[in-house]
Amino acid sequence: MHAGTVRPGRPQDEDRSRAGPGKTGYDGAPAVLRFNHELLARVRTELNLTQEAAAAAAGVDVRTYRRYESGAVNEAAEGFVVRNASRRRLLGALSRELGIAESELVVAEVPKEEEAPGGWRPCHAHTLPRARHFVGREEALALLRAPTRGVIAVVAIGGAGKTALVERFVAALGEGPLAGGLFVWSFYDDTRVEAFFAAATKYFASGAEVPAGERPQALQEALAAGPPHVVVLDGLEVLQGSGLDDTTYGRIGDGALRRLLMSAARGLGAARVVLTTRFEPSDLQAWDGAGLTTLRLGGLSPAEGSTLLERWGLAAGASLRPLVEKVGGHALSVAMLGSYAGTFLDGDGAKAQAIALEPAARDDVQARRLLVVLAAYARALAPEERDLVARLALFPAGAEVELLARLAAAGGAVAGALAGLDAAQIGPIVARLERLGLVARAAPRRYTAHPFVAEYFRSLLAGPPAAIHEVEREHLIARLDVHGPGPHADARLDTYEALLMHTLRAGRTGEAASLYFRSLGGFSHLGLQLGAMSRGARIVRAFAEGGDPARMTTELEPGRRARLVYDWGLYAGALGDLAQASRCYRIHAALVREAGNLEGLTTSLRALAYTERLAGALTEALQLCEAAAEVAIRADAPGDAARALALRARVLHDLGRVEAAEAGFAEARALGDRPFARRSFWAAEHALALGRVAAAQAEIESNLAGLHELGWAGHRAHAETILGALALAGEEPDPDRASDHLARARTWTTATGEVEVVLRCHALEAQICLAERRFADAERAIRSGLVLAETCGFGLFAVDFNNLALTRALAVGSVVDEAAAQALAAAQARPSYAWGLADALHLAGSAATGAQARGLLAQAATLRAALLHPQLAATQAMLAKC
Repeated sequence: MHAGTVRPGRPQDEDRSRAGPGKTGYDGAPAVLRFNHELLARVRTELNLTQEAAAAAAGVDVRTYRRYESGAVNEAAEGFVVRNASRRRLLGALSRELGIAESELVVAEVPKEEEAPGGWRPCHAHTLPRARHFVGREEALALLRAPTRGVIAVVAIGGAGKTALVERFVAALGEGPLAGGLFVWSFYDDTRVEAFFAAATKYFASGAEVPAGERPQALQEALAAGPPHVVVLDGLEVLQGSGLDDTTYGRIGDGALRRLLMSAARGLGAARVVLTTRFEPSDLQAWDGAGLTTLRLGGLSPAEGSTLLERWGLAAGASLRPLVEKVGGHALSVAMLGSYAGTFLDGDGAKAQAIALEPAARDDVQARRLLVVLAAYARALAPEERDLVARLALFPAGAEVELLARLAAAGGAVAGALAGLDAAQIGPIVARLERLGLVARAAPRRYTAHPFVAEYFRSLLAGPPAAIHEVEREHLIARLDVHGPGPHADARLDTYEALLMHTLRAGRTGEAASLYFRSLGGFSHLGLQLGAMSRGARIVRAFAEGGDPARMTTELEPGRRARLVYDWGLYAGALGDLAQASRCYRIHAALVREAGNLEGLTTSLRALAYTERLAGALTEALQLCEAAAEVAIRADAPGDAARALALRARVLHDLGRVEAAEAGFAEARALGDRPFARRSFWAAEHALALGRVAAAQAEIESNLAGLHELGWAGHRAHAETILGALALAGEEPDPDRASDHLARARTWTTATGEVEVVLRCHALEAQICLAERRFADAERAIRSGLVLAETCGFGLFAVDFNNLALTRALAVGSVVDEAAAQALAAAQARPSYAWGLADALHLAGSAATGAQARGLLAQAATLRAALLHPQLAATQAMLAKC
């Protein structure tokens, strides 16, 4: 994709096709107009005509006719505008052949009066555990209650009371109606980011059904709409890097969530996000003190801690400060100490003082002291209470009473002291534990334990945890045919994922891997066909200790470990996390190199080259392509060699070495390869950039049937974006046909949100809007694409979108100097991207005057000549006029 050829014009050119008042409307009324597609469909039906017959009568192809009958010709910002003679002729033909007056076909849009908002009712997707007793924290609560915008990060060690604080803030807001929405989600309860986006988008978009791939953007737009919305995200640390091993401290692992929080920090209207985490959100540090407010929660003061102990039943008036000080004011430790002393020591603070809090059980002082308190607590509990918490601790997201009853029915070490109890008997036990503060209610019949509490009680299990997970595994197997075809429905996928996780925790690592590769189909099914990128990444991450691809489980043979890491890279790349994708491919390369797997190595090097190219590291990408080709030749794998050579040719094209790129594509074909999928796309994009439209068209169209047969919807979407660009590149640009291709490409992105294809769609949409002089819509598409490209680090796309922004600025005659400076800066920051730099120099020269214009255009002419750029003549003509 390169900058378009829209010529600079007067701002009023945008409205030149509109007539003044008194005309029929479609050619000039100042109101926003709309094509009455409902009327068209109704009249065709009444005339008993098929769409094909109506299209033939109007003298157009059926695809174009369907765009009118579906309403696709009504644009978001400007409604229906006649921009060319062919559209005017079609209106006349439809009117004449179907007997509809033109004034009925094109009508003025009547704006609906906005209804006064009735207020928002809060949505608690998850119920935050409520502290049985809460004291102090007035300054922190005041900060949360202040009508701020952006992101408030409540950061503290585990057990400091982050969740309790935010729950108290949320509870004070009441159940509405509120001026803005309130949405509460806990990643402790559900780590599925895609489920968060589904629920949050449905709530803030007022129940509208939004396709999965569009939810992140739709949620941002809804939050930015105006009302003072509040999003609460509890337990973000489960998705962040801990800084251990090779993970980046505080980095949010999911790209879509990272982009949402970065956008919130930049500003989304009056909206704010309140999150809790153990780790500083490093992705947001650029906005610290501006869009990011960090609330670092310390311990309770001696006075606050004493009050909390009294509320748990310790004798008032006694000196409780030493107890508070012994645990450092750590909120959970104070609460557990108070609950234990109040329940089992008759509220005697002196007896509580006798608990030795100094054994060196762990490095973390406060955690060490808490474990001592919990040990004393565990000894005082009834056996069935102790064993219930120990089993509940194995389920981080909590467990239902029915699940605990299944464990009790299993008997033996799995049941422990719960043996023989049914759900009716277990209910009162877990209710008592809730009153004691050892467990919390996450749903009407689901309970969870604080991570610190769970950590200790897990150590009390008499039997192996794997046996407990085995019970739940067998329960899930009964609901599934694990050897059936790859599942599609979300609910079925959820069950497969749960089965896989319990299989993994039951110690059946090989079987869990088989579930991923066979039942779920690996990336070939989950990624290429379903587009379930977040789910796939979450599953493969579970096979790695600490969520680190370098620490993939050694219980699998090397080949399977390598495949899991490689798939991880594919998911990460699709989600826009290029850094993680590159890291996975490098780890994969090391694994297959060690195993002597040359075909695996060339695949890994090629994937790494592809990723580095997207990031804009073209020199490194070229070296990797050459290494991949060399390894493929050594491995006697001509197909892999052809793929590596085709990608090398595409990188050479980006670098401006056009003749070498041409030779590279020819060399790949000489190996007997029939270009297919991406290597065919690269050849087509090369031809398109050189103005060889027919050759590029033939290249892409020869692929479509094969891609459809394989079910490679993501690759087909990529092809559609190229076909859309081709529709605009001919002698007679056809925005309607380009829009058809864009719509087909977006059937993939709306389902998956694959970042590279989303960027391609934004670019094509911007080019269509510029061709049709819909500059408001063009600005929206360019801005969305640029923010996404910059946030995810897609360097080449960032250059292209800046050039599109300058193209638009020149066309409307607004903010030209600013856009020119930004486009030049972006292109000069990546000078190896010759095509982007050439376009930036030409466009900036068009915006400048005098010596500056001559200098920029001269550089553009030199570079475009070396590129064999089809628009060289335009640069030379402009230079001649300076």
